[in-house]
Amino acid sequence: MHERFEPDEKWLREVTDCLYWSLMYDWDIPKHIRDHYGLTEDYRLYHQLNAMKNDEYRQKRLLGEIPDVLEIDARLTHRAEELFERLCPHPPVEYLDKLNTELERLGQIAAIPESVHDILHVHPGFLAKYGIDKNASATERSCQAEKAYRELDARFVRMTGRRPYADELFATIRSKREDSRIENRTRQAQRAILRNLPTKGRKFGI
Repeated sequence: MHERFEPDEKWLREVTDCLYWSLMYDWDIPKHIRDHYGLTEDYRLYHQLNAMKNDEYRQKRLLGEIPDVLEIDARLTHRAEELFERLCPHPPVEYLDKLNTELERLGQIAAIPESVHDILHVHPGFLAKYGIDKNASATERSCQAEKAYRELDARFVRMTGRRPYADELFATIRSKREDSRIENRTRQAQRAILRNLPTKGRKFGI
């Protein structure tokens, strides 16, 4: 949309600066930039939902009258990140550090699906952003986190030129899980053998 404006250096600098501050510090994006990139409607809806009282919001959500504010926020964030990374192919270190923290968290959830319930480090907005359902089964959560990790890892490869980490990480996770299964089967077999050993000792009836 309006791609003819993007080569203008002044315009590009303004847009990338605004997107950066919005993504890093939740600053508002100016209306003319929102309009230019089609962010206005979601932006308006997000602020409208966010301004509701908690009781009103919960009631309207239960009735299906309004969308989930976290889903709207996730959609806006994805769009802003996509634009920022296209207009600024080599983002600042601070931005990469922020995403790297999220990448590590995704790897942790993929390896230990129960960590989605760590309310100190895993917030609902993070789960919404990366499409992870904390009420799904452990296997599903792990798969959702792996998918999100691979997508974010590929973005890092584009932005930084580093090698991809995903294949190595998930090969290690699967290897550890298989080792754990083998160990558990071995322990169960040993317990079964011990339970079935003949009893020695005092004879009954003497």
